[in-house]
Amino acid sequence: MATNFDRVEWVNPMLFSRAFSGLEREITKLGYVFRLGSDFEELEKMLSDTDKGELTEHFNTVFNTYTPESGFWAAVLDADGACICIAAARVDNLGKQSLQTHLRKYWKRCYPAISDGRALASNDQPRFQSQISGRVAYLGDLWVRQQCRGKRIHERVAPLIMLAALHKWEPDWMYCWVRPSAWSKRYPLAYGFSTVEPVGIRWENPPSSIDDDLVLARNSYSQCLDWLDHFAAKFPAA
Repeated sequence: MATNFDRVEWVNPMLFSRAFSGLEREITKLGYVFRLGSDFEELEKMLSDTDKGELTEHFNTVFNTYTPESGFWAAVLDADGACICIAAARVDNLGKQSLQTHLRKYWKRCYPAISDGRALASNDQPRFQSQISGRVAYLGDLWVRQQCRGKRIHERVAPLIMLAALHKWEPDWMYCWVRPSAWSKRYPLAYGFSTVEPVGIRWENPPSSIDDDLVLARNSYSQCLDWLDHFAAKFPAA
């Protein structure tokens, strides 16, 4: 397993600047303001009067305590300062522990089961989960206010949060969960993910509060660099 101590190629700061600022300009042209932050209690307050209401179990402050080094969020605000779009990212330093082991322990805390007790992932998981370890970034909680969904703001915010996570952590892996209907619309490609696992997770005791057939989209570090090249090419240097 390659780690960020073994890197032969690092994030190119010039390419990152072009890609990130170019996507941010596209949001600004729509009349909105893009923000990055690390205080998740502040984000929860911003969401309190929206149709989202609260963060999912992966980021809310009931289950998690994030530092500026371990998690951050992106938000888009309208001219009145109201939140209309968010996404969030966190990094888990798994070391040699696999994503399979990590998810089985973590999700058990987060979700109630359809039957009694807590949700429990099966020991029999897709093989890719055992191959992911090291510094792993998770992206989630992508949401757009209902009235603003026609402007496709999410197609700028998702790549922005991915690029920010790449720049901040240079992770060995990056992943997100996707509903099957979103996968069929090729959303992972629009968001900046190269590999899609149609069977993302198997359950021994399925959860009651989330879909139990989620798809997983993932990138290796080198795939993240390929997406950085792709987005930077959309905004050539002057």
